[in-house]
Amino acid sequence: MTDQRRSQLETAAVILSLARPMVDDDAPLTADELRWIARRLVESLTDVLGIAAGHHDRTANGGNSGT
Repeated sequence: MTDQRRSQLETAAVILSLARPMVDDDAPLTADELRWIARRLVESLTDVLGIAAGHHDRTANGGNSGT
């Protein structure tokens, strides 16, 4: 796995940890705050899906699925 992909996965984990308490029923968030976290989650999900697709392509073509 490349350093960029590893960094994207680490960023996604941080964003997820920030988003969890923001979606609690009693979280007092503004619409702007909800849009902000939604944007970050969409960006992270896009990155993670790209990583997963790349991993699938490598393994489907007989490539090394390691590092």
